[in-house]
Amino acid sequence: MSFPLLLVASFMGSLAVPKIDTPPPIDGTLKHPSWKNAAVAHLSYDLRTHQPSADATTDYIMTDGTYLYVGVEAQQRIPVRAIQHTNDVGLDTDDEVQIDIWPNGTSGFQYLFITTALGTHYQFSSENTSYEPTWWSVGKLVPGGFTVTMKIPLNIMHSSGSGAWRVQFARLIEATNNDLVWSYGPAQQNHNDVNYAGTATGLPQLAAYRAKPRIGIYGLGAIAAPSAGGSTSRAGVDLSIPTIAGTSFVAALHPDYSDVEQDQQTIAPTAFARIFNEVRPFFTQGANFYNTTPNCTDCPGTQLYTPAIPTPRDGYAIEGKRGLFSYAAFDAVGVARSDTAQVLNYASPDQQNLFTVQRNSIDYTGFKDNSVNLSFTHDNLKNFSTWIRYAGDSGTNVLAGDKAQRYEGGVNFYTPTSSIQAEVRKVGKYFNPADGIIFHPDIAGYVVNAYKAFKLPASSWLKEVDFQGDLQRFHAHDGPLNQTNTGLWTSFTTRNLVNLQVTTGSQYVVLDNPGVLQPTNSLVFAPINQQGVQLTYDYGSATPTRISFNTGRFGPGRLNSWARSATFRVGQRGSLTVEADDTDQYLDSGVRYTQWLERAGFAYQSGPNESVALGVRRIIGFQPELSSAPAFVNGWNISAAFRRKVPGGELYVVYGDAATFSTVPQFIVKFIRYVGADKGT
Repeated sequence: MSFPLLLVASFMGSLAVPKIDTPPPIDGTLKHPSWKNAAVAHLSYDLRTHQPSADATTDYIMTDGTYLYVGVEAQQRIPVRAIQHTNDVGLDTDDEVQIDIWPNGTSGFQYLFITTALGTHYQFSSENTSYEPTWWSVGKLVPGGFTVTMKIPLNIMHSSGSGAWRVQFARLIEATNNDLVWSYGPAQQNHNDVNYAGTATGLPQLAAYRAKPRIGIYGLGAIAAPSAGGSTSRAGVDLSIPTIAGTSFVAALHPDYSDVEQDQQTIAPTAFARIFNEVRPFFTQGANFYNTTPNCTDCPGTQLYTPAIPTPRDGYAIEGKRGLFSYAAFDAVGVARSDTAQVLNYASPDQQNLFTVQRNSIDYTGFKDNSVNLSFTHDNLKNFSTWIRYAGDSGTNVLAGDKAQRYEGGVNFYTPTSSIQAEVRKVGKYFNPADGIIFHPDIAGYVVNAYKAFKLPASSWLKEVDFQGDLQRFHAHDGPLNQTNTGLWTSFTTRNLVNLQVTTGSQYVVLDNPGVLQPTNSLVFAPINQQGVQLTYDYGSATPTRISFNTGRFGPGRLNSWARSATFRVGQRGSLTVEADDTDQYLDSGVRYTQWLERAGFAYQSGPNESVALGVRRIIGFQPELSSAPAFVNGWNISAAFRRKVPGGELYVVYGDAATFSTVPQFIVKFIRYVGADKGT
């Protein structure tokens, strides 16, 4: 990388988007005469190397007042990666092009539309993480690259105040990690940063496209064993009603999540609570508003963790953005229980200063909990950021109010390829919000984290080398150390996508229930060391093969952990994934605990709006002992799911539930009908 070039490279793009009378066909070609009138953007800069891009990309954009039309000509010296055939499946595993859109500038919502070389597409909105509107894309492979055309309705993007349109064009080449952009600056680290986006004129103010109400009505029929609730039929409603520009009232009445397909079960050893991804639409759709805290180095947990909230009987929310403020609130109503949260975020016009205040609460028979979080961050958007946070907890489980706070403050010095972060932190003994997740309360100390990436020339057999070091020292309120970590992680990636990762170091944590570790004492400073190596072939693709081995002291003995997985293509549209993981612990007392996870899954992408998934998983054995003797588990899970997106709705046919530990014996047919606006808009 040329350091002088890094200092001077900057181009803030500007486009005058023309209005056309005759729209082009969306056929993956740029042959129609209308494309000759389009505004043109050249993606001439590579954020990976911070040098001019080696592969030419030309983007075209125009509008007829109702739709945006985007065309792309992409040249590529290496073979194009093109595997995915179903929309919204396999993001960032194929070569792809993107357009980022901020209709109201730096203070508005972000909308992102992504298309692969085959025309398979994905989308994102900072307004709603369940954003799945109808739009169109077609891609075609051509000698030396590919072409793409897109058609994006203007009315699926919403006004949130005033401001000029900001746009960014980007292209990702997955095999090389090249990240090509149109508009750029010297400190830019990713293409989704609005501060480096260009401007676009000629596009309408979206106030003329007032958001439509959305009502999603589902009907469900289930054949199930008594243990799964028995055979039944039921119905429910999800709705979103716009109030003022950029703000909507959201509700879920008798919500149902029988379409859950994500298997998150794991046996990877840990001394802390596991974090699982939220999959329930009522919580995911507004997730972007919450936990918008500043930088957090080796964060001790999250203030709001919605998987801790039971599935509500009804849910109600307000979510919106207006000018420099974004705000949200929800009430998840269960049986004699209410879980609520409210948040207000402020971003300065230059996006350098961010402030947030958030409150969470639980109220049910015999138990109450309230927590509040205040945080501020400043980022000069060049090379330095700093942040502070205060949080407090109160309620039934808080036995001492002066020990239920969280304080943090830190700094980060960074470049596009490196960072050094340092933070001081204090978490009280009774700070543990019931709707949050805090890994280890009662800590006070500091953490330092350093990272450096070396992006090597395309001619080198090594593509990238990364180093990361971590140092943590935390004490309890009464003085002794109760959590430490000293670690080093290194990663080597070759040009042919072989990746080697090596970790080393040591970690200790105080346990309240030491079990056989130290029966005569209520506390013990236990090692939870796991050091090892991971080797991956076809790294970063949709078909990786991976094997890892870790070993080290883990509580009262040595623990060896293996993880092995591979994904294979089956024809042009199918994929088979197999996995076999095991943990093997040898206690100092001579006892041995072994546990296995075995998993296989088959997915078939039958069309752009249709997919089939089959899965089988077994977990058997004793998990590693840390603070108490483990119990033997033996759980099987078999699941199958068919999903088809149809005009104005979705159809699911499901057996079992991939998210559960053991198979739920049920067969479900579910149809969702959307009335008014598209899903997530």
